[in-house]
Amino acid sequence: MTDDVADQVIKAEKDRIQCLLDVDRDTYDRLHATEYRLCNPTGTVWTKAEYLELLTTGRVAYRELGLTGDIDAIVGTDVVVLHYRCVIELTVDGADIPKHDAWHTDVYTNADGTWRCAWSQATGILDLPPAAP
Repeated sequence: MTDDVADQVIKAEKDRIQCLLDVDRDTYDRLHATEYRLCNPTGTVWTKAEYLELLTTGRVAYRELGLTGDIDAIVGTDVVVLHYRCVIELTVDGADIPKHDAWHTDVYTNADGTWRCAWSQATGILDLPPAAP
């Protein structure tokens, strides 16, 4: 049962990633809980409605959002936590954000038998210069 739930939620996350690239409003609404919040790499928190507005107006436009490995899942009764690494390239308010890696943590909740993303946290991975000798 746990593996089935993990597989189901991981598929939902892959569909959610694709809907962000496609700006698919119907899939976005179906896969995001009413209380959804995204904390982006700058520390800014957007609600479900704010994020959708940014996507549909093109103020946030993903050029690439792709997994670079497996999605790990911790499965609870009505909560699943996903963790994975991906590569992101996007434009925010007309400014190109260069391609970079990020860690994502997403929390899905089960309401009425439907898994929806309630919280997302994206953390950029910085390429630091080598340590001085």
